[in-house]
Amino acid sequence: MPQIRFATDALPGGDRFIRTVGLAKLGQTEMGALVQAKRGHQWDHRVIGVLQYLVNYVVGSGARILPEETVEYGWTLLRLRERTMALLEAYEIEDVFSEEPQPSVAQGVDRAVRLTEAADDVMRRNGLPGIGDFQPFFMDRDPLHNPQDSGWSISCGDMLEEHQESDLFIEHLAHIAARRPFIVPYLTLPIGCAVSFEREGAFIFPPGKEENRRDPGKPYDFGPWSLID
Repeated sequence: MPQIRFATDALPGGDRFIRTVGLAKLGQTEMGALVQAKRGHQWDHRVIGVLQYLVNYVVGSGARILPEETVEYGWTLLRLRERTMALLEAYEIEDVFSEEPQPSVAQGVDRAVRLTEAADDVMRRNGLPGIGDFQPFFMDRDPLHNPQDSGWSISCGDMLEEHQESDLFIEHLAHIAARRPFIVPYLTLPIGCAVSFEREGAFIFPPGKEENRRDPGKPYDFGPWSLID
């Protein structure tokens, strides 16, 4: 199976368009979503999470999404419309509470992202393991550049993403762990290791290895609640 990557195209006015690269080899038209200029680059990672969901649907089900077809995402719907002959663009229901048989749609996946964040927040506030609607991501540990550097870099579920330098940013591990506490036990893995967090669990890549093994534990059960007797 070809590896699916993500690319970001700069648009006039500061908007961005994030798209898949590699789905065409599977017979699926590439897919993407608009990100408005008002959204910071951290938002791009969440949009990639939604696109990864669509990729997983295509790969896992064997189905192919055609123009104007819809895909369920949580309890809302995404509609894929033809942007070009080789690219579908994600739209979403403008009013997620609409009772109209054919509700109007809007460009992008902002509402889907906010619904996911709201679901995650409910899980955190109530001390429940896991997160509301899991979006896979990948983290690997490179040699340290300075004593303050952990070596960890985190991407959005694909090992070969394309990013412009302006898309990348530095964030304290504690801030990431506050949102995704299940990463904490893995942060002491040695340099050269990598971890792919997927819905089914955590998959460990030993140093220098392209093959992974599934962690037999339950990574998403870890959190502040698990440290209390």
